Amino acid sequence: MATQTLLITDDPFRNADIPTRRKLAHLVKSVKDSGGTARIFSSMHVSGGQLALYSGIAAVLRFPLPDLEHIECSHHTWRGKIKNRGDNLR
Repeated sequence: MATQTLLITDDPFRNADIPTRRKLAHLVKSVKDSGGTARIFSSMHVSGGQLALYSGIAAVLRFPLPDLEHIECSHHTWRGKIKNRGDNLR
């Protein structure tokens, strides 16, 4: 897995939707199993509040990404790819 450190707020783990919680738990386990770390931030703390402004989840990758300015892709296309990757977490 490309994720070195996973940053996530605790809000999604309190989600009433059980499949969503399972996906997140699987994601955290996958990161840890591949030698990464997962940091869960309280939404009551300033750091968790700041992370929540960026969707509540972020990652530090093991390797750099190419310069995003050179990638020609619309916002909606990226959102679709991210959603599809999340569907594969089952």
